[in-house]
Amino acid sequence: MGTQGDGNHFLFVGISKNTGNTMMVTHHGSRAPGAALYDKGMKFANRFRQEISPETLRENAWIPYDTDEGKSYWEALQLIRQWTKENHTSLHDAVLNKLEMEKENRYWNEHNFVFKDGDLFYHAKGATPLDDKFMPDITGPRLIPLNMAEPVLIVQGKTNERNLGFAPHGAGRNFSRSQHKRSLAHKTTEEIFNEETAGLDIRFYSNEVDISELPSAYKSAKNVRAQIEEYGLCEVLDEVMPYGCIMAGDVQKNAPWKKKKKFGKA
Repeated sequence: MGTQGDGNHFLFVGISKNTGNTMMVTHHGSRAPGAALYDKGMKFANRFRQEISPETLRENAWIPYDTDEGKSYWEALQLIRQWTKENHTSLHDAVLNKLEMEKENRYWNEHNFVFKDGDLFYHAKGATPLDDKFMPDITGPRLIPLNMAEPVLIVQGKTNERNLGFAPHGAGRNFSRSQHKRSLAHKTTEEIFNEETAGLDIRFYSNEVDISELPSAYKSAKNVRAQIEEYGLCEVLDEVMPYGCIMAGDVQKNAPWKKKKKFGKA
């Protein structure tokens, strides 16, 4: 609790285009508790798959909701959802306390999560819920980060035949991490970083730049926005214009807490 994790998790700071207020956006998922629940859930799902439909691929295993295991798994997911929300809240509160500031507003949303509407379940990979029915603790509009050099979009919207009640959760990647790194092999990491983050305060918590998290690793933010408008996926209410961000980076490779502390003699 109270930590960001690694990889593409980030803390983004920017200015509201509408109001000029400073805004902070954090991005991370359910972390280790969510991963542990998923692993256990997949074991149960595979048992049902073997019994009900052994020809189904293991990756497509499921737990029938009308079983005790299905209902228990759904309830556990809601606990994970609550834990994740509290984790974000703890980070924001810590910053407010450190800066001795009061918040004016706060809202949040999940993405890449599973949502339920009656008897239908939506596995919203790469999607952010728009329809209020997917969020029982609705707090305000939704957030769509694009990349560290682009605004975070603040959006709202309703269900239509194109979006099924969801908006994109971000820009998505152009290539895999390894492909992207190979495509930039002719430049140094410093050159790539300086070119893509000019004018911004970008930091990596691991103290090592991960070029697979820089803007060129992601799809064109301009194209994503054009598609949102073309297909009526959601309505952009405001934009958080970027000042900078702290990316988690590869903390397994260079975790600050793994470094040996040097103790001086008294």
